[in-house]
Amino acid sequence: MVELKDQPVGRVLTVAGAEMTIRIDGDSSSGDSVRVGAMLKASNGERDVVACVSRVQSDRAQAQDGHVLVVDLLGELISRNGSGVSFSRGVSMHPVPGESVFTTNALDLRAVYGDPSAATINVGTLYQDSKRPALIQTDDLLGKHFAILGTTGSGKSCALTLILSAILARHPNAHVVLLDPHNEYARAFGDLADVISSDNLQLPLWLLNFEEAARVLIRSGSESEQKSQALILNDAITWARRQYERHGHFGSAITVDTPVPYRTHELLRFINDEMGRLGKPDTSIPYLRLRARIESLRSDRRFDFLFSSEEDILVDIVGRLLRIPVNRKPLTIVDLSGAPSEIADVIVSTLSRVIFDFSIWCEQEKMPPLLLACEEAHRYVPADERFGFAQTVRIITQIAKEGRKYGISLALITQRPSELSLPALSQCGTVFALRLGSETDQNFIARTLPDVAREMLLALPSLPTQQAIVSSEGVRIPMRIRFSDLPEHNRPHSDGAEFSKEWQSDTADRKFIERGIRRWRAQVRNGSH
Repeated sequence: MVELKDQPVGRVLTVAGAEMTIRIDGDSSSGDSVRVGAMLKASNGERDVVACVSRVQSDRAQAQDGHVLVVDLLGELISRNGSGVSFSRGVSMHPVPGESVFTTNALDLRAVYGDPSAATINVGTLYQDSKRPALIQTDDLLGKHFAILGTTGSGKSCALTLILSAILARHPNAHVVLLDPHNEYARAFGDLADVISSDNLQLPLWLLNFEEAARVLIRSGSESEQKSQALILNDAITWARRQYERHGHFGSAITVDTPVPYRTHELLRFINDEMGRLGKPDTSIPYLRLRARIESLRSDRRFDFLFSSEEDILVDIVGRLLRIPVNRKPLTIVDLSGAPSEIADVIVSTLSRVIFDFSIWCEQEKMPPLLLACEEAHRYVPADERFGFAQTVRIITQIAKEGRKYGISLALITQRPSELSLPALSQCGTVFALRLGSETDQNFIARTLPDVAREMLLALPSLPTQQAIVSSEGVRIPMRIRFSDLPEHNRPHSDGAEFSKEWQSDTADRKFIERGIRRWRAQVRNGSH
């Protein structure tokens, strides 16, 4: 099976489990084959066993020239009756000591790293062969969720942009929702994206379920007072929804969580009426606090999106969010940078829940598959639920566990994997691990990536920008890749200030301050009208 182009490397010394040692021949001219990450093969009698170099070490006790390769066994190359070779994961029979070891050739690498019969996207090149594309199998990538993990500056945002761009280029009728906490991605996708920001967001108060509404409306008082407010709010929302139902056709089973509209004045009317029935002023405090909070939000321009419509616009909201119809914009970017920070997690919860609930209740045979990409995922699904909003944690974890049944794919992106919920991350079938300096994060990745070549993880602290280790479902075998370069106009806006450049001139003046204060007082962001 060995072809003439294959170069001899050495001979098998020892074989143990999934690891093998190779003595390098003194006259070997294989060059790059002795590098970490190189692919080699050895015959087991009927097939060629493929292995990846994980360590190069000196050991004169076993090798005359002092060099030994330690390799991880990955799978077998199977001859297809003269029509090339195919690759199969796992090793059915190990090579024996003394067996010759050779470099892999172009046909071998094609069989190992790419399956022409499967839909793939090209995201870069292989680390050990810059001429060979790094192909990711699209259906396995999206059908089983994926994660992008890497410290700040490792190229995480560019990696996400590159992956989504490759998907959208192949699939112009895709349906992708990207949660963008820092307004990084709008310029990267241009006309392909519909950007929802605080200036045009429509997320009416009535669309929130009870837990989300309570998070927004109950912000003060003792623990007992907050419990009292919650009971009042539950009754008020249920009553207000039923008032709207008198004019609609939503059925009779209206609960506090049914996504039926209600009007704010009906909510306040219920609170005022109930408070008026009380005989003692001190028992009115929970009602007063709740009413004051609602009125405060109505007068705060930052929360306009909660009161922008009290009519039934759910069809419009779902259509825009899910890109139905696509209308040449397969991507929805939800820019959260201008949203009030105290309820950003509520916005994420509501949008994620709307996606999931609609996917459950719609005609599933007609529902197009959807990708939900969650940037800075540790903010919304933290490892310690005490640091997040329970409803957000619950819904994204539910999507991670059950979303595939309803055609929802999830992408989790974070620079702090050890602070991300393990139950959510463990559902990600493909992981792109970029540079990670923290030992805690490295150990965390090691626990969540049992399929990755063991020694590859040692490279995580020193991976250059744009490089990643890709493992599990989306690739045939774990591999180290270099992502392709992105054109300047397609890069996410994630760069920090250029202090050395900006501090060369004195450009800000008193008028700049006055304009900023006017916007502050009017609650108008830069670029808003």
